[in-house]
Amino acid sequence: MSVNSKVVNYTSKDVKLQDKRWLNSIELEEYIGWSRSWQSKARMSSSAVNLPYKKIGKFVVYDRYEIDAFIEEHTVIGG
Repeated sequence: MSVNSKVVNYTSKDVKLQDKRWLNSIELEEYIGWSRSWQSKARMSSSAVNLPYKKIGKFVVYDRYEIDAFIEEHTVIGG
C-alpha cells in the first residue's frame, strides 16, 4: 500500500518574486537588481546602509516587506 504525498517546491519558478515574502540573495538580485556582492557589503556592521536581513545558521534571507520599506525610507526627491 503506497501513500501519496504532495511535495511543495518553494523554489519553483512558478511562484513570482513579488508574491514571495522571503527571498534569498539570488532572488533579491532578480527582484531589485542589487548584486550579491553589494548585498554582502551592505550587511556588514561597518556599512552605512544597514540592509535588513535575517540569518538562520549560515543562510541569509530577506523579508520582502522589510526590503520594500527600506527602499521607501531611502527615497530621495531630487530638486
